Amino acid sequence: MSNFSPLLRTAGVSALAAGSVFALSGCGALMSFMGAGNVMDLNVGDCFVEEEMNTALASGEVSNIPLVDCAEEHDSEFFFSYEMTDAEYPGDEATMAQAEEVCLGENFTDFVGVSYAESEIYAGHLYPTQQTWDSYNDREIICYVNTPGEMVTGTLEGASR
Repeated sequence: MSNFSPLLRTAGVSALAAGSVFALSGCGALMSFMGAGNVMDLNVGDCFVEEEMNTALASGEVSNIPLVDCAEEHDSEFFFSYEMTDAEYPGDEATMAQAEEVCLGENFTDFVGVSYAESEIYAGHLYPTQQTWDSYNDREIICYVNTPGEMVTGTLEGASR
């Protein structure tokens, strides 16, 4: 069970979501180094340190994504990927709402083992912007779990906390 009130958890989710939006604003620059295709070429099961990922995405000079072996210390892990099916970009607010629904609902519960409201683990997401949608045919929402202030080893799948 979370030690944080629902209001504080909501504020935390909003901060993580804002970080995701900030991170995605650098995706165009990142993709120019990596080529077109999947934004950042991330996969479910990849682990990373969130601060290092955000720093790399914001720098505009990324040639390598700072993923780590999940057996090494990290605080974040990608756990679910979803391809949006809209013909046109639905807008920033609708895209963020869909990302929150996909990442904080049943998929989170299935991965962690408890609902988001009961969990002490946070979730974040990366999702397409109008620019990546149009320029790179990016339709992927990719969800990650995060343990702010706590480094872990191994997967958080089934952590039930």
